[in-house]
Amino acid sequence: MGATFITEGAIPFAAADPVRVIPSIIAGSAVSGALTMLFKIGLPAPHGGIFVIPIVKGNPLLYVLAILIGAAVTALMVGLWKKDVEE
Repeated sequence: MGATFITEGAIPFAAADPVRVIPSIIAGSAVSGALTMLFKIGLPAPHGGIFVIPIVKGNPLLYVLAILIGAAVTALMVGLWKKDVEE
């Protein structure tokens, strides 16, 4: 669901642990957004994900890279914060 930018898949995780999950999602999204600006990526569609790669203005590979880096930031933050909860 995330690759298609359908955000509803994150709701159960955010509802189960909002203190750790929501800031992680915000940080990962901010990193992705900042990278797309740094890479001068333009997107005429009001949505994102894999379906809009063909219409990306600029380098589509950098667009995908920005998404992957943002997802990695989110995953690392959630993973590190959740580790403390289980111990």
